[in-house]
Amino acid sequence: MINYARHLILLLSIATIVLPSSSLATMEEEKSQEMARFGMESLHIISDVKTRSLSAENPTGEKGKGAMAVPNPNRQGPQPAGAGCADDLGQGWKVRPFVRVNKGETVTLMDNDGPGIIQHIWLVDGVLGENSLSRSHVLRFYWDRETTPSIEVPVADFFAVGHQTFAPVVSMPVTVHPANSLNCYWQMPFRKHAKITFSNESETDDLPLLAYQITYAETEVSDDAGYLHVQFRRARTGNHNPYVIVDDIRGKGKYVGTFISWSQRDEGWNGITEGEIKFYIDGDKEFPTICGTGTEDYFCHSFGLYADTSSLYTGNKRVSKPGEFPVLWSLYRWHIIDPIYFEKDLKITLQAMGWNKQTGKYRLLDDDIASVAYWYQTEPHAEFSKFPSVEERCKKVKPVAYLMKKIVRVEDAFECESLEILTKSPGTEAVIQDVSGIAIGVNGDKQLWVKPKKKGDYIELSIPSESTGAQSITLYTVKSHDYGILEFSVNGVDIPGTYDSYGTIAQRSDPIKLGEFVPIEGRFVLKVRIAGNNSLARLSGDYYYFGLDCIVLSVD
Repeated sequence: MINYARHLILLLSIATIVLPSSSLATMEEEKSQEMARFGMESLHIISDVKTRSLSAENPTGEKGKGAMAVPNPNRQGPQPAGAGCADDLGQGWKVRPFVRVNKGETVTLMDNDGPGIIQHIWLVDGVLGENSLSRSHVLRFYWDRETTPSIEVPVADFFAVGHQTFAPVVSMPVTVHPANSLNCYWQMPFRKHAKITFSNESETDDLPLLAYQITYAETEVSDDAGYLHVQFRRARTGNHNPYVIVDDIRGKGKYVGTFISWSQRDEGWNGITEGEIKFYIDGDKEFPTICGTGTEDYFCHSFGLYADTSSLYTGNKRVSKPGEFPVLWSLYRWHIIDPIYFEKDLKITLQAMGWNKQTGKYRLLDDDIASVAYWYQTEPHAEFSKFPSVEERCKKVKPVAYLMKKIVRVEDAFECESLEILTKSPGTEAVIQDVSGIAIGVNGDKQLWVKPKKKGDYIELSIPSESTGAQSITLYTVKSHDYGILEFSVNGVDIPGTYDSYGTIAQRSDPIKLGEFVPIEGRFVLKVRIAGNNSLARLSGDYYYFGLDCIVLSVD
């Protein structure tokens, strides 16, 4: 029932957005103008609009020209995927469903005269995992025979798929399904002509399978209809902060959407969420007309980014797996109900800013951001900023240096999961957990995962020692989003202070120096006790968990 309700809301919303408020009588009058109207409210209206659809099976979209390809058993050279599958069946039996785009090649997907309105694009950018969704693949749209594109964007990013990694999307203008099924419903009017190209700008990899279907209506376009424009950018915020989403919009129009691929190189409270988005409208200089309160707030979340969401107008997807670093976020916000209007120009910036829990202050971030801006405007449009090179678009992001060091194995250490458990509080569970793919830098990819029930619960471990002299004890725990605040004792001696094992990213802690002690009867007894939990950890539930990685004994 929930899915049906969502689809009903979607369809009704389309009707509300696309149609102006007018009576059915007015709609009947406008029908004579042969102008297309789309959505639930107008489904019963009959007009003279003609539907056309372009694909590999009908590259021109002409009436009665689909599925005309003839099998060619004598084909030579590299062929599209599926070539030859219909040789025994003949014409009309899925002879040419795909297009091959070799490295360095550009193919034209649409080259049609207007007037008309593109209603839907379905595209499959390769087989999942085989050079698919690469930012070396670029879409360019040219309206009314302009020589510079109004849309210039990597294929996957146009469909709100970032980081060259598949992730599902369920929204009003964009829907992405497994596997690599990319759909958009942005309405794209054109008056004289529409041209769409697909370029494979890779220097090494061919694309053997490109499938597409572009459906448009042959119809008159109203005088007040704008043209869709889409622009892609990417930058390191250590060099460009605030990050500029777009700053070269000139003309009259409305801003309708933002897609962000954010690579979080550093740790922190969901790392990226403190920066404000700013809209400088119609001549704004130092101060904007519209100013947000935080990155997650702009994408309609609050107090960080937690569960993955995908809804009609907003969505958040953590693309990277728990424990992988950098942390990869994909975020979209469609301004369909709330477009941002401008009369002559528009600039949009986004601060890359996080939280420093040690100082209780904001901090600037050296992260990597790629963005896609969507807007409608009158033509001609201003020249776009330089499109990033294929190397700039596709480069991998590395964590900050000190986090890379955390991945280095701790040598000559006792693994906590192998130590003898002497005692533990009633109800406290302790298990050996494999954290490969979950936590960063944990020795041997295993931890002793301790699950106390309440404050004061504890566990005691025996650390063997062959030496009888004083030794320094260094403990490495594991940090995670639902881990508690710890206090320690060795051989019955309490160690002053506490250690907060909360962290937004599951990873090995920095070294915890417990002090110098003398073993008793060939061992040290380490007691770890829950002293409480962080307020941010409580957002995940009232948990007091903690993880113990390894211990190093040394003689100073």
